[in-house]
Amino acid sequence: MVWPHSGNIVEPVVRLAQTAEACDFETVYVGDSQMIWNDVWVTLGACAVATNKVKLGTGVTNMVTRHPAVTANAVMTLNMLSNGRAVLGVGAGDSAVRTAGLSPARLPEIRKRIEFMYALLQGQEVDALQWDVDKEANTWGSESRVRLVGAEDWGNTPIQLACMGPKSVRAAGEICDGVIVDGHMGGNAEGVRKTVETAIAGAESASKDPSNFRYIAAIDAAIDDDRSKALDKVRPTAARNIANKPWLPDTLGVEHADIVKEVTESYQFYQHLDLTAKHKEIIPDEVAMKCCIAGTPEDCINKGKELKEAGINEISLFITSQDEEGSHRVLKRFAEEVFPHI
Repeated sequence: MVWPHSGNIVEPVVRLAQTAEACDFETVYVGDSQMIWNDVWVTLGACAVATNKVKLGTGVTNMVTRHPAVTANAVMTLNMLSNGRAVLGVGAGDSAVRTAGLSPARLPEIRKRIEFMYALLQGQEVDALQWDVDKEANTWGSESRVRLVGAEDWGNTPIQLACMGPKSVRAAGEICDGVIVDGHMGGNAEGVRKTVETAIAGAESASKDPSNFRYIAAIDAAIDDDRSKALDKVRPTAARNIANKPWLPDTLGVEHADIVKEVTESYQFYQHLDLTAKHKEIIPDEVAMKCCIAGTPEDCINKGKELKEAGINEISLFITSQDEEGSHRVLKRFAEEVFPHI
């Protein structure tokens, strides 16, 4: 999962996608945060023509800054360009909506908009999605029933929902193909067990088979023979993992309540997942290790085993174009020294 920081050209992300493919990673996700990162769909298109087998997807986009019909078309086009390798990761909206002066979508809206995209991608004709439009505006020619041309051939893409609490995880189990959880719900066994248990309950309530569901821990990664050097690189992400989250495992929310409060009060979204962020200084080693997969190779192997045993079946490593050389090194070392032992 690559953060395509603005100010950098797109090529570093493309090169990281090629390295991930060469290391036999299954999927490359690219983050979407239009005020601080390069455009996700342009970047994924560049990755598509530069790779051959790795899946490509948003990690994640939202349904606030982009109309769901536009997103459905974008992922269908990526699927066409990549010859069937597209994956759609969506969420309520975090840094993308907040830096645009907007608010994340609420769960009823998320559910409605995902169901709308599924229908379009399956080639169905459905009622147009109601949006915030001036009712007095000139709506001559507006269609009340809509469809996505081309979906019959290229619309078959899985949808995975990024979640910050059990309520959205249950919804993901009901209506999606997978759930993406970051370090508070995916970086430690306590959070993972709650995630898996809740997603299964959601799937079963919708009469779905949960056996093919994807439980994706999207967590920051750093590896170094010196544990302290590795942990220093993941503190900015660990800060976001605990700041103002609606649900936290007891080992984060209770044991580290003072840290959670301090980070929540100081978090700045224009420093979101930035290696130079000031709020990283608040995060102690223990919190960083609970939220991320970082440390020595042995530390990372142990964390991977912990997550796998708790029910995670995909670990998505956060890497950044801000430190291209370091990100290539992380991908290669995890491929060679960590994943073969999990």
